[in-house]
Amino acid sequence: MSLELYHPGLEGVIAGETNISCVEGDVLYRGYSVAELASGASFLEVAHLLLTEELPFQEQLADFRSLLWDDAELPDSVSRFVRDLPLHVSAVDMLRTGVSLLGNDDTQQGESIPEAGLAQATRLLGRVPMLLGAWRRQRDGLPVIEPSPMHSYAGNLLLQLTGAEPTSIAERALTAALILSADNALTPSSFATRIAASMGADLISAVTAALGTCGGPQFSQRYVAIQQALSTVGSPEAAERWVRYRLGESLPLPGFGPSRETGGDPRSALLSRWCSELAEETDCRSVEETADAIEWAVWDMSGRSPMLTWPTARLFDALGVDRELHVPLFLCSRLVGWCAHAIEQAEEGEGIRPRSRYRGAERIEFEPLELRG
Repeated sequence: MSLELYHPGLEGVIAGETNISCVEGDVLYRGYSVAELASGASFLEVAHLLLTEELPFQEQLADFRSLLWDDAELPDSVSRFVRDLPLHVSAVDMLRTGVSLLGNDDTQQGESIPEAGLAQATRLLGRVPMLLGAWRRQRDGLPVIEPSPMHSYAGNLLLQLTGAEPTSIAERALTAALILSADNALTPSSFATRIAASMGADLISAVTAALGTCGGPQFSQRYVAIQQALSTVGSPEAAERWVRYRLGESLPLPGFGPSRETGGDPRSALLSRWCSELAEETDCRSVEETADAIEWAVWDMSGRSPMLTWPTARLFDALGVDRELHVPLFLCSRLVGWCAHAIEQAEEGEGIRPRSRYRGAERIEFEPLELRG
């Protein structure tokens, strides 16, 4: 048998090409600087860019927004599902099943991604916030909130998840967070989307495959660990001692790259500025001061930089979003990236068919049942 290379976890293996995003060096969406998009565009402009490869004109954006919100109402079957859901089911698991159910009532159910992908993606962008809002409001015994044309996409998300009218700063801060998290090249969830799409699945099935990768502790604990770290440290004065202890015990530093070589994420600094603005508005300055002290201590002692999760966890807290909704809120931003990957993969028309290497026992002689024991 010839020697074949094996890469556990596919670490570093190039498994496809994409025109959607680049996260090595300058972060780009379709060639545009993410920093410029986050500071000057709306989330729906960026969603249009990722899905169609073009930034919209004013008329195109108005049409896109109308299509998205006009069809945002949940089907009765999905509303009943949310109402009857057991209390122990998490919001992420609810989204996985709820999105799959949306496919049953979709007007283009069963159509291929090249035929229906863009229209289905637009409907999902409108309905997933409503699905998450319905789950949250049902838990609190409150009626569903209808989307408001007075608010941006981010503003309507905040309205659904907090029940309060968002401030201008809160809306702009969440818009930046949604844009910065909209895609991250070939992550495990995006790869799952592309595998499903490559086999001819419809877009909603491909998105459901992505959601299936997000329910485990590795994903669900990404923000919790950061919030626990900030709470444990408690003050800027305690940051250096905490970082030294974690490094000395070879413990992970939540929100930071695993090594100096992995580097940080330039999007982290962009979002941290919004954390600072929100801190002034919401009186969370002590949290930001502690976070800054931790950042400096980590850099000084290990040369590591923060990842995007580091400011995102603080931003979601400052926005008043319940912590059990932090991961689902992130998924609302990543949804458009998954849809873009599904469309791109389906248009390529080539199935993804990796191989495995057998490492089990050599051939074993079969014994009939009556001779075993």
